[in-house]
Amino acid sequence: MQEIIGWLLIIFGGVLYLAQVISSINFPLAQRLGIQEKAHTADKIFQRAERYTAYWDLFTLGWLPMAGVLMVIDHHWWPLVSIIGGAIYFDTAGREAAKNLSFQHEGIRVGTDKVRKLFFSSYIVMAVMAIIVILYSIPSLVNG
Repeated sequence: MQEIIGWLLIIFGGVLYLAQVISSINFPLAQRLGIQEKAHTADKIFQRAERYTAYWDLFTLGWLPMAGVLMVIDHHWWPLVSIIGGAIYFDTAGREAAKNLSFQHEGIRVGTDKVRKLFFSSYIVMAVMAIIVILYSIPSLVNG
């Protein structure tokens, strides 16, 4: 089970991290690829917030893919790194959802309905990944 979870963290976490790398390096490319909201469907303040979030995510979203690698190679640090990464992912998913809902509530355009649903789905996936990895890691951390 550990190896399966590890590979899922590497794949899904890696894709999310790669999306933020692209968003940080070339935001217009990220918009064309559908990783970020298109300029004509989202207000500038929202696009700015997304760009700055992508920069911060370069420091924070690497934890779960790293945990996945440590799980696959069965390194003794995997439970600790997994709990840290899970906590970061859980927090990020909730804050991104809250941020987007707040912008919408204030009438700020945040993309099309389709894109909003896709992004909210990614927040749910992030939260579920976080919960699974935290619950799986705690017994290994506690039992040593």
